[in-house]
Amino acid sequence: MPDRAPPGRVLQRLVTGPTLVSHVLWFDRIGSTNAEVARRAVDGAGEGLLVLADEQTAGRGRLGRDWHAPPGTSLVGSLLLRPVVPTSVLQLLPLLIGVVLAEACEALVSGAQLSLKWPNDLLADGRKCAGILVESAQPDAVVVGMGLNVDWRAVDRPDELTATTSLSEVGRGPVDRWRLLIAVVERLDRRYRAWCVAPDEFLPAYRERCATLGSAVRVDRVGDTPLIGTAERITDAGALVVVTEAGPVVLHAGDVHHLRAP
Repeated sequence: MPDRAPPGRVLQRLVTGPTLVSHVLWFDRIGSTNAEVARRAVDGAGEGLLVLADEQTAGRGRLGRDWHAPPGTSLVGSLLLRPVVPTSVLQLLPLLIGVVLAEACEALVSGAQLSLKWPNDLLADGRKCAGILVESAQPDAVVVGMGLNVDWRAVDRPDELTATTSLSEVGRGPVDRWRLLIAVVERLDRRYRAWCVAPDEFLPAYRERCATLGSAVRVDRVGDTPLIGTAERITDAGALVVVTEAGPVVLHAGDVHHLRAP
């Protein structure tokens, strides 16, 4: 694995290169990078603050799940954005970040079949290798958190993580997480600036990568019964349309499971 902390040349590239990053904070160990960025956003931090960590002790995924990764194995960080866009299009941001991660990883990992599970889980050869958590910190501030499994070849995984993988496993070789970090933030810079002007322009690229479309799915919903059907389309608002025996249902949130054919 490369250096535990980002080398100085990487930090300089992040701040001075073609990226949104204005300031970088590194932690060997932290509770949650999202929580740290949210706290600093309330204190007035500007757009582009990037908090990176080698290990999180209270990392969170979507739907309140815990998220943990051993030190030195993953790319873990959160970025503060202050987009000047209508509130109605903010729900597209998680999908946009999914496209960014897929494109950045594809540029560095040859041979991997990268796709997205709605809304924004990154899949490599059909197994999850990254998660994204986008949260509002203030009315004008958004925290974009990501956890990308870079090299889990030596990680002993508990039962709930047996379906996960890492880029080094699917690429059959080491992946430099700092090169990957630069690729992610440079790709994000381009995609984010375009999104601020034309929020739905990226959706064809998302739909093309979305493995959920056309799949038989079960969608677990908070406070409601699971939904079973076929994922038909993604609306221009980023919602998933699932066709059930009772008819189509439009979902703006939920935990999707791709069902195997019997």
